[in-house]
Amino acid sequence: MPNRIPLDPKLRQAFNATPNEARSKAELDAWWDRPYGLTLSDGRIEVRCLNGGAWDRSTHLGIADNYDAACALAEVKQAEWLRFRERPSVCFDVDQVTVVRQAQRPDEAPQQLATFPTAEAATDYLRANHPEPWRP
Repeated sequence: MPNRIPLDPKLRQAFNATPNEARSKAELDAWWDRPYGLTLSDGRIEVRCLNGGAWDRSTHLGIADNYDAACALAEVKQAEWLRFRERPSVCFDVDQVTVVRQAQRPDEAPQQLATFPTAEAATDYLRANHPEPWRP
């Protein structure tokens, strides 16, 4: 059974009109990566999550016909997003190539995983140490 998500939570005014980096630590702690549902006028449920998919609002994950379907949708879509967001990426500089994992929250810094003299060496490292992101 999927995790149960909050339904129609009381959010502060302008919750969906605030850049993620302008949010308080308390708000990030309360809502970051925690999907929730909003009941629409027709009874369906819009599933949203403050997860970095949008820079200035929570991310629309989809619309479900009922609460159980909303919980299932939240679990699947958030897991997909986390896999994407956690993938290492490559940054090119003049004399080096750095493999980083982007910040997972607005109040965190990117994580440097490794540095290489060439893009080929960085690619070899990624294939050996992070094979999952290389698959479509």
